[in-house]
Parts: sequence; C-alpha cells; structure tokens
Amino acid sequence: MATPYDKRFGFLVSDIGRLMSTEFDRRARGRLELSRAQCRLALYLSFLGPMTQAQLAETLDVTPMTVARMLDRMQEGGWVTRMPVPGDRRALRVEATARAESMLAEALNVGDELADFALRGLTEAEQSQLIGLLQRVRNNMAAPEGG
Repeated sequence: MATPYDKRFGFLVSDIGRLMSTEFDRRARGRLELSRAQCRLALYLSFLGPMTQAQLAETLDVTPMTVARMLDRMQEGGWVTRMPVPGDRRALRVEATARAESMLAEALNVGDELADFALRGLTEAEQSQLIGLLQRVRNNMAAPEGG
C-alpha cells in the first residue's frame, strides 16, 4: 500500500533496514550459530581489529551493558576472548577467535545472497550507482555538521 511516507528518505532507509534484518534472520536460521547482532559484532572485530568493550558499544550503537551480555554468551561459546587492558583495570580488550573468523565467511555468504535478492531487477550499472549514492549519503551523515 502506497503512503506519503514511501517517498520519504528516512522512512525508506529505515524500512529497508528492517526488511533486510528480518530476511537475514530467516536465511541464517540453521546456517549460522550466532544471532544477527552477534554476527555484526564479530564482523566489526574482524574488520576493525580488537577493541575495548566501550569502543564496541559505541561502534554498535548499543549500551555497554548490552555489549557485556552479548560478549558473555560469545565468550562462553568460544567466539571471542576478553583480556585486561594494561594500565586500565576497568577496560577489557575484545578479540574475535579463529572460530568466529571461520564463521564469518558463511555470514557474508548469507549477506551476499540477501543483497542479490534485494537488488534483483536492477542492472549492474543501477546497482553500482545505488551503492555509490548510498556511500555518499553515509559520508554526509558521518561528516561533522556544516562540514
């Protein structure tokens, strides 16, 4: 059903994100041992390298308590390690384990399948243009206001 919101950028981006998340969960069920949130955490650790729990919370845009609970479960499963940060008794450095790294290939496969599904009907040129435009929008949003 078409609504006036269907042409509003923020609504459209948010709704696409919601639909992508739901479909990722459906496709990943039975293929991945981690939840979507846990996969996202592992991917950030893999791409950005080890970081503190506080940095992870900021990167994932969740509370430190949420990250701590996720990491408790992931550490129990052998997906991450947490080590004290020298010179800061309160901080823990988090690193993805080899087990997590080996699972990421399948998580990325699920993501690639989902992208193919979402972008079906678009030519390669249209897909490339869309990705480029979205990257520009993300850069705009990441830049300081007025910058």
